[in-house]
Amino acid sequence: MPSSMLEQPTLPKTFFSALFLLLLVAAAPAAWAAERGDRAGQRVLFRTLEAAARNGALAPDDARLAALRDYPLYDYVIAADLRYRLKHHANAALDREMAEFIDQHPDLPPAQRLRSPWLKSLAKRKRWQQLLAHSRDDDSGANLCRAVHARIALGQAPQSAALALWRVGKSQPDACDPVFDWLDHQGLLTGAEIQRRARLAYLAGQYGLVRYLTRKLPAARRDTVEQWLAVIDDPGKLRTSAGLPDDILAKAFKSYALRHWSAAARLYPQLVERLQPGPQARYEMQHYIALLFAQDHRPEALLWFARLDPARMDDHTRGWQARAAIQQQRWPLVIDAIRAMPAEQANEEEWQYWRGRALLAIGDDDQARQILEPLARERSYHGYLAADLLDMGYSFNERPLPANNAARNRILAKPALARAAELHALDRGWQFRLEWNALIRHLEADELREAARLAAQRGWYSRAIITLARSNYWDDLDIRYPTPFLEQIEDAAALGNLSAAYILAIMRTESLFVPTAVSPAGAVGLMQLMPGTAALMAGKLGMAKPSRLALYQPTTNIRLGTGYLQRMLARFGGNPALAAAAYNAGPGKVQHWLPQTDDLAPAIWIANIPYTETRKYVQNVLAHMMVFRYRLGAGPLSLSRQLPAVQSHYLRES
Repeated sequence: MPSSMLEQPTLPKTFFSALFLLLLVAAAPAAWAAERGDRAGQRVLFRTLEAAARNGALAPDDARLAALRDYPLYDYVIAADLRYRLKHHANAALDREMAEFIDQHPDLPPAQRLRSPWLKSLAKRKRWQQLLAHSRDDDSGANLCRAVHARIALGQAPQSAALALWRVGKSQPDACDPVFDWLDHQGLLTGAEIQRRARLAYLAGQYGLVRYLTRKLPAARRDTVEQWLAVIDDPGKLRTSAGLPDDILAKAFKSYALRHWSAAARLYPQLVERLQPGPQARYEMQHYIALLFAQDHRPEALLWFARLDPARMDDHTRGWQARAAIQQQRWPLVIDAIRAMPAEQANEEEWQYWRGRALLAIGDDDQARQILEPLARERSYHGYLAADLLDMGYSFNERPLPANNAARNRILAKPALARAAELHALDRGWQFRLEWNALIRHLEADELREAARLAAQRGWYSRAIITLARSNYWDDLDIRYPTPFLEQIEDAAALGNLSAAYILAIMRTESLFVPTAVSPAGAVGLMQLMPGTAALMAGKLGMAKPSRLALYQPTTNIRLGTGYLQRMLARFGGNPALAAAAYNAGPGKVQHWLPQTDDLAPAIWIANIPYTETRKYVQNVLAHMMVFRYRLGAGPLSLSRQLPAVQSHYLRES
């Protein structure tokens, strides 16, 4: 269950109450809400006028607008009106209004979100001068295409800019089509230029675009590109293919290796002998086999890593070389791999821990202690493991954020904060998030910290955590590790025989305590449940099948999420690391990652989780769990004591 998410609105008030209020406002005098001095009344009036604006029913002289002049979201009504008129009544007068509104509100999200549809409208109406005047140097995508199109229409012949749009290995927006037509008309889309883009698309894995471009090529070049496609469609043809460029060969080999890495490893020396690829292509092929073997926990990975040119290795590859040695518990090789890393990488906590652990394993206790003691004083996953190795207590390093009233007052005076507060009160999660991002975009560190404190005090936990991290302040545990929904969590923990700290750690990692969080994959709520998983758990727990909206409710989501978490713990022998991995990547993946024969130390197993996201997820959950234990006063219990050895087999659930 990925941790990235969008914040969505929670359940609205009942239909009849909302309808009554809307009718009441529609019938009330223009200054009704303002005369009452009632923020609730202004909110109802705002909804009414915004809805009218969206539907083209807001008159410019509507007297009710005066009642919203001092309301934080007044400009949202204006933006909605401009958007409707742009769609249905675009003209030169409106263009002047749009330009003024956008320019006068550089930090207002709905104003800036008007810009792209306005530029699209200007292009459609061939208002090229105005379009260019409102283009920006950092434009990309369709807006950049429109700017280049405008230059062409104005006779500027921007050949370099147009070719830069062409020379990418992905499909471009439709707004680029007139630019490409111009390039073609100028005779610049030669066979070589088309083949060049086909090659870029091939290397980017965009094979549909490659096929489209192939149809535009002359016969000789078409045959060449079709040969490239043939070894992707049937990688077995690599055994007999000839004349492949090095980068095409390496890409096709990777595709083959991903499906049949053992066969690819056997094929590699034959390809080198027959096709004589250059050093970079040989490295790319060897490096891919090494990574695949390492991520499948195969001992052959060490041999493949040993053949790689160290000068070409990146941090990712060096990390997996060390992990392969850790998996096989070849401690001298672990030390060598970490010593070969650049200083910045070698000094990361992960590699400091494994270097220290490897030194202990070969009997160099003094040097190991020099490395591990500073690490053991850190509040982190590897810090806790280092403290366990040295039998030291944990250092939670709590330092509450010092007050800064001047910075706080500057934040309180910002209109974006008032807008964010209103959007939150109106349950407009994604708009609230946009406003908050606009608020903090240009803040200094002291202001970010006070903004984080304000967010925490208002229960905006996700914004508080993210904003404090942006300020590079890590030690206020009240802000970074809040404990909302604790009553529901403790009830669910008791029912499932789970640790409340563990549930909080999962929840923080999944949703940052946003009840209405929705991931791109469709996972919902505090514990990021897929609707199918929620329905399955509801049946097992004797609950009614929840609707999607019901999963926004904390009590329902927590009960179903903890039920699923308890199920994963039961499946994997009560090991919280394996259960967390299963919660993130699925139990089938975890089953595949189990050791083949002997039990494995949990830290070694975690270090070799193939998916980077899942590996970091598990480490974060375990680190957060220890902080929440501290916050809840759960008493001393080392992380290592909570992680049993990883077995090769667990009894499947019935």
